[in-house]
Amino acid sequence: MKIMITGSEGSLAQMVIPYLLKEGHEIVGVDNFARYGLINRDRNYEFITGDLGDTAVVKSIFSKYTFDAVFHFAALIYGVVGFHKRPADIIADNNLMTINILKMGYERIRRFIYLSSSMVYERSMRWPHKEEDTENIAVMSTSYGLSKYIGERVTQSYHEQYGTDYVIWRPFNIITPFESPEEEGFSHVFADMIDKILVQKQSPVDIFGDGEQIRCFTNIYDVADALASFSLNDKATNQIFNIGNPEPITIKGLAEKIVSLGKEHGLLSKDYCLSFNYKPIYADDVKKRIPDVTKIREVFGWQAKVKIDESLKGYIKHKFKV
Repeated sequence: MKIMITGSEGSLAQMVIPYLLKEGHEIVGVDNFARYGLINRDRNYEFITGDLGDTAVVKSIFSKYTFDAVFHFAALIYGVVGFHKRPADIIADNNLMTINILKMGYERIRRFIYLSSSMVYERSMRWPHKEEDTENIAVMSTSYGLSKYIGERVTQSYHEQYGTDYVIWRPFNIITPFESPEEEGFSHVFADMIDKILVQKQSPVDIFGDGEQIRCFTNIYDVADALASFSLNDKATNQIFNIGNPEPITIKGLAEKIVSLGKEHGLLSKDYCLSFNYKPIYADDVKKRIPDVTKIREVFGWQAKVKIDESLKGYIKHKFKV
């Protein structure tokens, strides 16, 4: 198969690409390096530098290629502060990219694989979240959550009108050892918290809200495994799947685990005492997010292999070389 990977230089795509190449697929990667700047690496796939929000770039791609599948990973993704400081960029750019690809390329795409987000459940009051819950919940509050839901509807609408097959994946709180901390609240909470505790040695630790927010953190290797293994499977055709490690933990609990690992590896002094400096949080902060993974387990026999403790150990080992 000939496959386009958008956001190909991001860490998730970089885990999926080798699997697809090993299976004999031909890859065309597209990325504009918007988040972290130019990445120089050896690539054993064709690569295009370009902004998929630019109509001319997208038209150029589809004037040259027809794809058996498109993995659409490209998106503006931030932590809770980034969601609120860049809402216009997020909702405009994320949806413009998705719309451009499908509007310009629907006749040249057999299957569109859309990476959505657990943030589509941000206003759900039912736990664990089932795939069908989005049919009956209120419109998302954040521009990021709404952008992902609009992307899903655009994807489904092109199937309804033009017959373009799709697969929609909703991963829950991906942990990747390759994420670097940025301005507070722009990176994801695990990277933020590790930086505050193990690098800055904050005491007390700045924390948004009361720290009782519940999350389920899913290792990037598990997410990549599901995407690579099942996106091209006939059983996934025109379906939506949660991908998650259904192991709930509070943000305070996450901090406690980081402190324990920090002491274990000599990154914190033994007398370090965890306490918190509670900072105001946005009114739309999600209090609880837990995936129901029944569907992916029943259809594919898949379940997350990496638990939160192992994910944190992997991140700390990669970052601190311990």
